[in-house]
Amino acid sequence: MSQQEHRAQRREAPEPTEGNLAVPKVVLAWILILIFWGVGYYAWQIGKPMLGGDSRSVVSQPAPATTGEGSEGATASSGGADGKALYSSHCSACHQASGQGIPGAFPPLADSEWLLADPAIAVSIVHDGLQGPIEVHGDTFAGVMPNFGATLSNDEIAAVLTHVRSEWGNDASAVTADVVKEHEERFGDRGPWTVEELTDVFGEP
Repeated sequence: MSQQEHRAQRREAPEPTEGNLAVPKVVLAWILILIFWGVGYYAWQIGKPMLGGDSRSVVSQPAPATTGEGSEGATASSGGADGKALYSSHCSACHQASGQGIPGAFPPLADSEWLLADPAIAVSIVHDGLQGPIEVHGDTFAGVMPNFGATLSNDEIAAVLTHVRSEWGNDASAVTADVVKEHEERFGDRGPWTVEELTDVFGEP
């Protein structure tokens, strides 16, 4: 090998080698802290209801300790189901927390002739759903009300109806789970109602 070739080799940088430096102690300490915190937090949350994330489940809450007749009626008629919480999670997005609905889209429940009439009408609408136009307070709403018969129990339907029939100035009788059960036995598993069908079966509200 010539001298010129040796000189070319000496000009080349040495091959890289893996370093032997230890992981800094601060980094190790933080890793251990995070591991202990994660394990501890997980252990602490075992058995507790999940309140965050994208959970669609309604967490049971004790009935509010109020003395209003509406709240007492909801508890007494619904086997302990919380009508107010059920309304918040299933109904308020359309009918609003105020019960005033959304003009042109969703009818109000406050002072609604359909809600305050024979409770069988309200049970039919909530249990089976409603489609087509409906007139409330002289305004017409054309939309679809989903059915909740497969989503809510008889107690829960009774509770939410009792709540809305005694809220926002409404003053109608409580709805019991027996009324919902009678509806199921009479009409079975049917599709959504129309206003014409409701008036044919139950009369004008």
